[in-house]
Amino acid sequence: MSDSNGFEDLVVETPGVDFRVHRSVFTDERYLEREKKTIFTNGWLYVGHASEVRNPGDFITRTIVGERLIMCRDTGGELRVFFNSCRHRGALVCREPSGNTARFRCLYHAWTYRNSGELVAVAERASFPEGFSLEDNGLESPRFEVYRDFVFLTFGADASPLQDYLAPVLPYLDSIVDQSLTGDMEVLMGSHLYRMGGNWKLIVENSLDGYHGFAVHQTYFKYLAGRGYDLDGGLEGVGLSLGNGHAMLRYKAPFGRSVARPWPAMSEQARQRVETIASELVDKHGEEKADLITKTSKNILIYPNLLIIDAASLQIRILDPIAVDHTDVSAWCLAPVGEEEELRQHRIQGYLEFLGPGGFATPDDNEVIEACQEGYGQVRGIEWSIVSKGMGKEVPSMTDEEQMRGFWRQWQHDVAGTNEAAAVTGGRQG
Repeated sequence: MSDSNGFEDLVVETPGVDFRVHRSVFTDERYLEREKKTIFTNGWLYVGHASEVRNPGDFITRTIVGERLIMCRDTGGELRVFFNSCRHRGALVCREPSGNTARFRCLYHAWTYRNSGELVAVAERASFPEGFSLEDNGLESPRFEVYRDFVFLTFGADASPLQDYLAPVLPYLDSIVDQSLTGDMEVLMGSHLYRMGGNWKLIVENSLDGYHGFAVHQTYFKYLAGRGYDLDGGLEGVGLSLGNGHAMLRYKAPFGRSVARPWPAMSEQARQRVETIASELVDKHGEEKADLITKTSKNILIYPNLLIIDAASLQIRILDPIAVDHTDVSAWCLAPVGEEEELRQHRIQGYLEFLGPGGFATPDDNEVIEACQEGYGQVRGIEWSIVSKGMGKEVPSMTDEEQMRGFWRQWQHDVAGTNEAAAVTGGRQG
């Protein structure tokens, strides 16, 4: 069969009437393998934040769709990304999650590389053929680019420039970085790493879904009410499909934001500082952009698998598909460099309360996603999922599903390898 055969009719859209996704995309190993060959090869994937390797010699190791990687600063301070594999027999040259070193040394045969990638030492070098050269056997590097300290790579030779790929989402990514008056953000020490029993696309849907909030997270909202938050206004916002698969929820929420919205429990000094920051951001960016930065919560998908949750705190979340029904999630808290101590503590508290491993939201969402995965695994169950809420609306609300439809249109385009983002009629019959 042709390379795309069998992948064209998994997303079916009848404009203004119906939008369906075939549930096999969450359970069939063929589709995960196809995703790895298309979406996760040809697109741009988030590696890390430059603040994680702030000093010369700093390094972190990451795994992205099975590829083991090193991101580091070389001795001269230049940012580097390497495949974490010795050129000799393939063993990892770095087995620590992070640290500082001038050289990476393979444990197998002691081949040694500078943190700039050059091979500098080979045991028993005289035994290699005359044409063997150190210069030709340094660590290999994938193509990578950096936007405002967000480091992305691609495994595809024909990928468009990073800034073109990110163009539809850049105003919102900028609004994250511009929470810092200096434009300097940093990933805070400590990480949240866990394996979820669900397909990676279920986590994308959940992270963009405003429809489930009050049903799934009742305990959290009761907790906020008990701490003095005014919840009468609920959550008001829109769901947006931005293009290139990028999507977001944009909404006004009752919880505090360190950058510009005080918590009820804040000291008067901290409250005044928050108000000062808000005023300074208006002076720097103007009212409209400052409102987006300071008062607007955002759940942003940078397609395919980077999520930025800017709400009760600020989280970077990466999804790494391990199996059709298991996903590794890596998450960190992001904050302005030099943030005042009390504001930083509120930021961390907000992260732990809502997004952390023992928070009010993450365990709830994990349970829901695993329940969906179990339901989709039924052989004789319903074949299609309905993603039609809000179709035909001029401005979809945040509890509608246009943001998810944008993701699915791009997904269909990529896995099918066609010029159509989604089939309009026909497809599988359930």
